[in-house]
Amino acid sequence: MLDYNWINKDFPNTGGWQQRHIAATLNPQGFERGIVPAIEAWIDYACVHQARYDSKIGDDGILGAAWFKWGEALRTLLNGDCGRLDCGTLDSIIYGNLVEQGWTE
Repeated sequence: MLDYNWINKDFPNTGGWQQRHIAATLNPQGFERGIVPAIEAWIDYACVHQARYDSKIGDDGILGAAWFKWGEALRTLLNGDCGRLDCGTLDSIIYGNLVEQGWTE
């Protein structure tokens, strides 16, 4: 599951976007049903790789390149219909994971 520990009083909840976004991750509908599990699977793949090989997915010369492309594709999909999801939040999560793994654009 995506981590929402970042949600706090420092982020204005203008128009109730935080509740809509969290509701979409907990009970995805429409396009949300594809986006939420896709991002979770992408993050999980990197975590499982780390646990199995004791090295970051970004350090793998073959799998790392594919994982980076997968993340870039996920970011591109955020330009489409994302329902109640906040695309800026998701982009930030994806971007942060890419950078953590050594991605540079």
